[in-house]
Amino acid sequence: MARKIVKRGPKDYRRAEVLDGGRRIRIDLDDYTKAPGDFGVFDPATAKYTRVGEVTLIDEDQKFVERLLDPSGSTPLDLGPIVDWTPDVFFEPAAVRGNYQEVHVPTDYGAAPAWLFEAANTDVWVIHIHGSWTDRAIMFRDVHAFSSLGFTSLVPTFRSDAEVSPPQAESSHLGQTEWRDVESAVSYAVAHGAKRIVLSGWSMGGTMALLTAERSAHRDKIVGLVLVGPVTSWRKAITAGAVRARVPAVGAALVIRLLEAPLFARMLGLEEPIDFDALDWVDVANRVEVPTLVLHSTADQEVPWEISDAFQRANPVAVTLISLPESHHTQEWNASPSAFSSALTRWVSNTILTKQS
Repeated sequence: MARKIVKRGPKDYRRAEVLDGGRRIRIDLDDYTKAPGDFGVFDPATAKYTRVGEVTLIDEDQKFVERLLDPSGSTPLDLGPIVDWTPDVFFEPAAVRGNYQEVHVPTDYGAAPAWLFEAANTDVWVIHIHGSWTDRAIMFRDVHAFSSLGFTSLVPTFRSDAEVSPPQAESSHLGQTEWRDVESAVSYAVAHGAKRIVLSGWSMGGTMALLTAERSAHRDKIVGLVLVGPVTSWRKAITAGAVRARVPAVGAALVIRLLEAPLFARMLGLEEPIDFDALDWVDVANRVEVPTLVLHSTADQEVPWEISDAFQRANPVAVTLISLPESHHTQEWNASPSAFSSALTRWVSNTILTKQS
């Protein structure tokens, strides 16, 4: 269980085939592939992505689902036989916003690649922070949601990302060390003219955003946090995961104690033991001082809504919690891009821009 928490897991491939001359896809049925909204599939044989849309058929007996394929894309006539299912629907930076460039953010381990989406407003920057064992492309949805506000966006990589060369971290530190890479991105933004910074973190990216807001040398420039399905208490998230996996509560408590132990942490490839007190904004009242928006689906089972609800109650002055249509973990945008973007832009306009104008 401890290894599953801090180590990258194997790809969860599904069987798939293209039907009707490229108009539909048939794919293995599960809770993710039948979810409403737009998603993507990655074909490892061709290294190409394809956007997947509306569900047209669910066959519970034969365990497959059929969905429309994006007619505007270059849909392959042959796909599979196995694919990786992804919530990313843009696949490349140019599909989100045309004006972008690849830049390199100085870090304590070297230069980390990042995408910079330049906008008319170069005073306000958004740092888009992805979660564990994903990559920066997963944040294209977040860049899209912020687009109407006209801010400059920076999408950096972190030490555990496969893109980083030479490889740095083989184990996730649950945000405890990774936040320093967010700090490097903040420093890059300030060095290039940012006067106000919004940190937008998804899942473990929320942990990293919260730590950066507390510890950054540029705290005075961080004016807001936007957190999507965030991990605001790793103790509670691990305990919830244990319950979902039908592991006794004592098992979760033991794993937490082991991850706090220096010797066991080293056995798992961690640079330092996990300080769970430092990664908890639920059991400490009013720890959050920066205006914070939390967007979260009440159907999230990986990081349950109840954790965000407790987070908001522990930080009632700083934190605004908005529930979004039912979706899986960090797939709130996929379920309803309009609801997601509207809630985000309304809060930013009313909470950050109004106060700073």
